[in-house]
Amino acid sequence: MNESYLLQVARQRLASGHIEGAIDSLRQLLGDDPMQAEAHALLALCLLSMRRAHAAEREAGLALSADPHLELAHYAAARVAVARRRFKDADKHLAQLLDMNPQEAAYHLAHAELCDLTRRGKEQLASLQKAVELAPDDPNCLAALASYHRHRGEVQQAERFAREALQLQPNHHQAVVIMGHLLLRRGETEAAREHAIWVLREDANDVSALFLLSAVKARSNPFLGLWWRYNSWMSELGPTRAIIVLLGMFVFYRVAVIATTQQGYPQAAEVIGWAWLGFVVYSFAGPQIFRRSLEKELAQVKLSKDF
Repeated sequence: MNESYLLQVARQRLASGHIEGAIDSLRQLLGDDPMQAEAHALLALCLLSMRRAHAAEREAGLALSADPHLELAHYAAARVAVARRRFKDADKHLAQLLDMNPQEAAYHLAHAELCDLTRRGKEQLASLQKAVELAPDDPNCLAALASYHRHRGEVQQAERFAREALQLQPNHHQAVVIMGHLLLRRGETEAAREHAIWVLREDANDVSALFLLSAVKARSNPFLGLWWRYNSWMSELGPTRAIIVLLGMFVFYRVAVIATTQQGYPQAAEVIGWAWLGFVVYSFAGPQIFRRSLEKELAQVKLSKDF
């Protein structure tokens, strides 16, 4: 088999999620030409999708060594750097990529992901909008923009872009999960559960679908339900406003305790103190219980043959 054919097969297999098949093709190619830069870059992306970040980093480095000007090599290096949480390195590679080819939507999507991780909301939105502008028929771009709006509580925009993504690709996993979260927000827990299970039947290791399924169970649980609503609301506020809200709640608690004590109601002050302590304990216990629920769900899905 010639080199171009093996590269094409590897790309197709990677795009369709057949990672092991893509790796087989790439290893065959690299056996004949160990310095094939594109093959090393594609192999890095394959390994990254299998959560083998260390091995992916090595392959991305080999790709850059073989061809420092190859866009795919810089893209693989950027994705690996994000996975390894080396954000400055990722920024450097993405800046070079966008300078080389500012018309590639995938590079703007990768930049938006980095901005999300580094809390640069305005840049993230600008990159997502640019990606959609460059590739309006790419469901990945639309789903990423839908996810941005969902996390900010902008339900109408999130649903609009998620539905557009699903019209283009009805089995797009990210868009299906986003719609599931929106349904859960509206209280349609059974419909949300069906969305999560549909994705898990396609990919039992899809973390976003497992998170959605656990959120459905938390929403239905009397103990976790209140925490789930509180956590969702705080997440939509963003880190800065969430901190302000928590500080405001603490100030209100202290003022209430001092005021009731000074007015001669020590028992009321004690009740308020116990209520605040209960809220603090509940805030810490909720995430731990939810995490255990997610881990339990992950184990069940992996073990089930009929799921």
